[in-house]
Amino acid sequence: MWKEINVVFKLKSPLHIGYLPFRGSVVSPTRYYVPGRNLWGAVTKRTTENLLENPAANDYKNIGKEIMENFMFSYFYIYDEKTIYFPQYTNEGLKYGYNKKITRSEFEHKFIGSQISTAIDLDSLTAKDESLHEIEFISNKFQESGNLKDVKITGWIWIKEDAKINNREVDVDAGIFIDNFNIIQELILGGESKYGFGHVLLDGINKIDPPFEVEIKDSVTVSSEFLISHLKYDKNLNFMGDLELLAGRGYFDPETQRGGSGPGATISKPQYYFTPGTKLEDKSYFQMSWDGKLMRLST
Repeated sequence: MWKEINVVFKLKSPLHIGYLPFRGSVVSPTRYYVPGRNLWGAVTKRTTENLLENPAANDYKNIGKEIMENFMFSYFYIYDEKTIYFPQYTNEGLKYGYNKKITRSEFEHKFIGSQISTAIDLDSLTAKDESLHEIEFISNKFQESGNLKDVKITGWIWIKEDAKINNREVDVDAGIFIDNFNIIQELILGGESKYGFGHVLLDGINKIDPPFEVEIKDSVTVSSEFLISHLKYDKNLNFMGDLELLAGRGYFDPETQRGGSGPGATISKPQYYFTPGTKLEDKSYFQMSWDGKLMRLST
């Protein structure tokens, strides 16, 4: 069986969750949500570096595999203390928010920013040729009624009841603890950390019930009118939404166990997926995987 907790993080800095590189583009767009794989990577890093004094690459790999086997991470979405901004493809176009739907342009105006940077030629003190680069990000603040407020993200984590990481028991209280160390108290998510992006702080747990159906047995099964994360493309499914060629990037691929020489060195094989927010013609039930992606079940 699995224990379910809701987790809310506050963004201490802007957050950039990248796609595969856009060749020839000077803009690095961000996702408007955090895939579960990013949570897994951040938790793996924090846990490994707390448990081991001088961890080697193989230590990250081994602990990452144990976390993959004992944890499941949903996708995390922007939360403003009132609404969770899941995407939804509707007859009026792409909307965001479960109980308060807004258009994409309204969502971007409220939560999305960008930063332009360029490399400087130290000899001439001018911008280097072809170095102009724009980074899109989820802002860490938003305006509401003239007040500046913190942007938060929220999602769900499922943990096996008998979970052990590196032979230490995992406890859930006001966080997720291993040897009295809260492994989700403070994380670095996503890319562009050289700009200080991706710093999130735990804001609270178990504040919000899932706005989708959940059944917890030997596995976790979910159902919703709109896909809450990626689902592998099936040509036999009628849908309203979008497709994406999806691949993961990290130290190693936890599913194939192939490793690289450093952060982001390994990219898993790209495959087509329905994007979050896609609506299928028939309501379906899905099994949750360790990284939040969905696997379809027969109804």
